[in-house]
Amino acid sequence: MASETTIKNRVEQLKAMDDFMHSVNDEELIDSWLTYGVPDEASEEDYRFIAEDDEAYKECVEIFKRTVKDDGCYY
Repeated sequence: MASETTIKNRVEQLKAMDDFMHSVNDEELIDSWLTYGVPDEASEEDYRFIAEDDEAYKECVEIFKRTVKDDGCYY
């Protein structure tokens, strides 16, 4: 289990990634984010739940990295 400091940092990272993902102009990527990443209109509890789950957090990071690497996206 991650430390409280790690969880707080992850929550802040998830919020920043979520804000960025909502600016992506690619329906497939945003659908992946909303399905396997952070739910639409996420609450503080949603962010914390994901931040506490190592696998869920890693999946969000992977989706985010794929989006940033995609040359076809514009923001």
